[in-house]
Amino acid sequence: MRSRPWLRALLFGAASCLCLCTLPGPAAAADDAASTPTPDAVERAQSLFKKGAALFEGGRYALALEQFRASYAAVASPNSRLYIARCLAELDDLPEAYLEFERVAEEAAARAKTEDRYAQTGQTALLERDELARKLALVTVTVARPASATSLTIAGKAIPRERWGKPYPVRPGKTEVVLRTQVTSIPQTIELSAGEAKTLPIDADASGPLDGAEGAGLLDEGTVPATAETPSRRAYLRPYAVVAGGVGVAGLGVFTVAGLMANSTYSDLAETCRGPCPIERQDDVDAGKAQKTVANVGLVVGALGLVTGTTLFILSFTGGGAGEPQGAATSPQLLVAPSYVGLRGAF
Repeated sequence: MRSRPWLRALLFGAASCLCLCTLPGPAAAADDAASTPTPDAVERAQSLFKKGAALFEGGRYALALEQFRASYAAVASPNSRLYIARCLAELDDLPEAYLEFERVAEEAAARAKTEDRYAQTGQTALLERDELARKLALVTVTVARPASATSLTIAGKAIPRERWGKPYPVRPGKTEVVLRTQVTSIPQTIELSAGEAKTLPIDADASGPLDGAEGAGLLDEGTVPATAETPSRRAYLRPYAVVAGGVGVAGLGVFTVAGLMANSTYSDLAETCRGPCPIERQDDVDAGKAQKTVANVGLVVGALGLVTGTTLFILSFTGGGAGEPQGAATSPQLLVAPSYVGLRGAF
């Protein structure tokens, strides 16, 4: 779909207004690290994130990934990590992106216990992880009687012991699972389709699955729920829609009050002066001009806030289904960082 410059300008202008309302100060930004970072680290993290956001917007995902990782290294913010996962998804490293979204959700949930602003980051990460799950397959390997030297690999990647017994993402098709002990190697090959989830039990003391027959222990867990059961990926925009709408209502309130005051002042001047006002009434004239200016500003802010709130609210209910390609250029997204908010996307 061709770009509409006026709509893009509106959304980016609205994002700038929201920045003024949500931009945290240095102390709040410093809280983004598990241990309080230095002001220089916070400034570096913000600068790197903005560079990454610009590269991400331009479709240069590999370079953007480097910037987001450097930003996270400077200040460990779940918001930066969220974009690391998104870059991996855009680069078609879907299994690693799935795992990264999961790490984002875990980290954000832990941070949200003391920092409420990360709760939405965790929810967004889970939504995007579940979207990827429909393009992948999930295999859960349970290991009976493992020894201290027992190791597990899935699709050629070593799986940490704490990950055993949990769903692990793989690409659809054939996947090799290998359990190694001190004395033997137990390979298994399973074939899964997109959206499928299965459990593979393996006995570390046997030469195969628990019943000794290849593939006989494979348990079908069904498929990932259909798209209609998954909330919109853009649901995280709704709080910002409420904020923008509130700003719009407040702006119209200022417009109404200041407009009434300006009308009252000018009516009084017109009645008493009946022509050009004398110099001693200059203060009243200046007051009327100031009231008019405040009313005009209130009208602009109110209109922009309501239009922005309505736009974000509509966007929060659209897109994000299974049929929408990952990273589609037509999907505007909110950029969040240690101290940055913005929108990216093309219309």
